[in-house]
Amino acid sequence: MQLLRLSKHLKEQNWFAVFLELFIVFIAVFIGLQADNWNQDRVARETATTYYLRLIEDMRAEESSRLARITYYRQALEHGKRALLAMQQPNSDLGQQFLIDVYQSTQLWNYTPQRATYDELLSIGIANAIPDLEVRSLLANLYNGLDNSKAIQQEVTPLRNNLRSYMPFAVQNEIFKHCGDFVSFLENGIVVVSLPDNCELSLDPTLTSEAVTALRAYTDLERDLTRRLSELEGKLLNLNNYVRPTRDMVSRLAELAN
Repeated sequence: MQLLRLSKHLKEQNWFAVFLELFIVFIAVFIGLQADNWNQDRVARETATTYYLRLIEDMRAEESSRLARITYYRQALEHGKRALLAMQQPNSDLGQQFLIDVYQSTQLWNYTPQRATYDELLSIGIANAIPDLEVRSLLANLYNGLDNSKAIQQEVTPLRNNLRSYMPFAVQNEIFKHCGDFVSFLENGIVVVSLPDNCELSLDPTLTSEAVTALRAYTDLERDLTRRLSELEGKLLNLNNYVRPTRDMVSRLAELAN
């Protein structure tokens, strides 16, 4: 219709009408392109907001996981300290609590950073999904730190394997059943592992004595336990170091999502 009118005006040499028709076409094209740009910007903002919210969920899960691990390793550390102190006593004074303490000091909770959304962003091209360069840089630095944290959290010193070689299996089994890890789940699906604050065994006195004697044959026990305590201190320091940066990143993303 527009072309027919334009052709008619050209034949009639009605230059004002020709100019008006061209102007209308130009305005229509401009508005169409602008509307398309506005729509693309809206979609980009909505996509970025969706990823901001998902990253917030991941980081809150990361914080929950770290706080639970801090509690867990503090318990293991306290067990280790009591066991190390008890080793200064004669064998006859060592009993079930010593066996519990030295065993619980070896407990380990595997760690993997909560980075599913970030990995997805990297796979699709993070610059397209998150246009803010500063935010992308902050995210990269944070997740690099969490990856480095994984190496520290996964460290296993000799005590864990060696102790399980010396301690009678019957004793290990009793501690595992009565004092072992308790697994639960948070609302966000994060697995939480905890140790009981108190636990009691009903070991035969002869078995207890045999277990203590067997551990005394572990000549490097004191050295390895000392090394384990140092390892636990390092794990706790590392876990604490990334709680605040994770919270700060959540606050920054929440501002952008609003």
